[in-house]
Amino acid sequence: MADGTLSDAQKEQIKLRATFLNNIGIGVLLVGVFTPVARLVYDGSAVEAGFSKFVLPMLVCFFLGVVLHLGGGWILRGLTR
Repeated sequence: MADGTLSDAQKEQIKLRATFLNNIGIGVLLVGVFTPVARLVYDGSAVEAGFSKFVLPMLVCFFLGVVLHLGGGWILRGLTR
């Protein structure tokens, strides 16, 4: 709009982008963190894989999920206009 405010449609687009990033972050957390933990619970031999093959990917996925979540929050700052 001419005065710098956002239309309702533009606000909804911003919210959809933020929701998309947040949902991708949740997916990364589920696949990368909770799936290996469930594998440990149901298959004890997974412990033998070692730190670098088991815990390191979990940490990477956890931090990637957090970054995506924070990115969604950052996008929502555009609603203050």
